[in-house]
Amino acid sequence: MARWQPERADVIAEYAREVVAVHPRGRLLVGIDGIEDPEGDPSSGRERFAVDLAAAVRAGGVPSAAVPIARFAARPLAATPERYLDEARFRTELLAPYRGGGLAGLQAERTVLVVSGPFLHLGDLAGVWHTSAWLQVPRAEARERDAARRPGADPAPWSALVDIAFRRVDARKRANASFDLTDPEHPRRVFEDAC
Repeated sequence: MARWQPERADVIAEYAREVVAVHPRGRLLVGIDGIEDPEGDPSSGRERFAVDLAAAVRAGGVPSAAVPIARFAARPLAATPERYLDEARFRTELLAPYRGGGLAGLQAERTVLVVSGPFLHLGDLAGVWHTSAWLQVPRAEARERDAARRPGADPAPWSALVDIAFRRVDARKRANASFDLTDPEHPRRVFEDAC
């Protein structure tokens, strides 16, 4: 017997309503964390989730935009997850303008900026988000998806960064919400609290 699964749009719209309801005022920063795709490819499950979340927030009447953190990734790929991001550039080019009301399209007093990428719960970056979500994908599945998007790329450096990150922090415990993205067309909310 087939198991019923909620529609993707319904799951994301419900999370969008939750984010806006829990934080009813001001300029909100939402982090969407997950290991799939180091390059911020728009077709990856994580990036699509972030874009759709921003669209659902806008549909609810709050200006919103999604930005992949890969735009601020260090080049070449860093040797540690904490160095994946050029944090100074990220803060100067995205966070400061957003917080100051000068980011294009997000000048209103009430806005939501959805930032997606890996390692958002490590180091100083963990304290930036008003709320965040962890998108779970089995490691083998994430590697297969990345290989399909980046044929011929050596997966070892990225895999090593992910291994280090998993040893240092359990993002599921730091995120405010978790979603199983094994099937990106049917994300499923996962409740992993101790209650």
